[in-house]
Amino acid sequence: MYKAKQKALLSFLILPIFMPFSYADHPSTTFGANQAGPLITIPASGIGAGTWSTSFRTERINFSPLSDTVLKQAAHNAEDIHSINSLTTHYIGLAFGVSDTLTLGLTIPYVNRKAIRSGELHADHAEVHTHQDSEGMGDSTLLALYQLSPLNDTNTKFALLAGLQLPTGDDDLSEAGTLFEGEFQPGSGAWHPMIGIAASRTSGRGNFDANLLYLHTRKGSQNTRIGRLLNYNLAWSYRFKMETPSDDHDHSSHQHISWDAILELNGELRAKNEAHETRSVHSGGNLIYLSPGVRITLADRWNLYTSISIPVLDDSNGTQAAVDYRTNIGLSASF
Repeated sequence: MYKAKQKALLSFLILPIFMPFSYADHPSTTFGANQAGPLITIPASGIGAGTWSTSFRTERINFSPLSDTVLKQAAHNAEDIHSINSLTTHYIGLAFGVSDTLTLGLTIPYVNRKAIRSGELHADHAEVHTHQDSEGMGDSTLLALYQLSPLNDTNTKFALLAGLQLPTGDDDLSEAGTLFEGEFQPGSGAWHPMIGIAASRTSGRGNFDANLLYLHTRKGSQNTRIGRLLNYNLAWSYRFKMETPSDDHDHSSHQHISWDAILELNGELRAKNEAHETRSVHSGGNLIYLSPGVRITLADRWNLYTSISIPVLDDSNGTQAAVDYRTNIGLSASF
């Protein structure tokens, strides 16, 4: 019975691995795990046959906006440089355990990008324009995790990942009759396949998890192709448990409350964006976050979790608004 509950606790949070933004703007990736496991790194365990999971999560990325001086100079140099203050994405996720080895999930995001700014020339005079927010439905993501047969060491697991991003998001937002550029639309207007691997190792109450996930982007709306993306993640987590007797007279029945301490390194390596067969020198690069977090599990079913991510390496191409920090907060339930 205890092992069955442990399987049910692996409530699956499938979140999109890509949104059509510059490389530092897209939301993070996770299958999640509620038995001591990561929040962003994808572990190599499914949720168990016949188990459903639903999740609600909000992610916010705060940026250090580029100065007016930088944007005006970019306008004089005819360079396509934009600044942004923040990106907030709300997710709804649903997953189902087809079998003990196969889990399928669907995620639908809603995106709000605030204070898009750019420099523009008017009669050789550079001005900075603040555009309206770009807000709408993002592209949905289907992702599958297939757990491979365990090795002789039952504490170590491996899994294959495969999925598809669907062009369900808004890709025709405009301001005063002018379309936002393709990289600032909530949706991409194209189908994007993805493939990856995951590995997990249990050691007592602790877990080590790692994954690689590659997204192959294709041309979408406005003949724009967002740079191909490789997510690489490493996580350590530890579960602290508490058990309190229930109100009935059978003290063998307990209410389970636990919390996990989590520490992750989350990497994003993205190629440059392309628009009309021209690559943008001010896009793509390599970004690594350090992400401490915590998860509280109630009644073997409900999970509340949060994390903050601080960039420890930002090797961006060209001139881009730097990430200050990223926050995540969410709730999930398995049934």
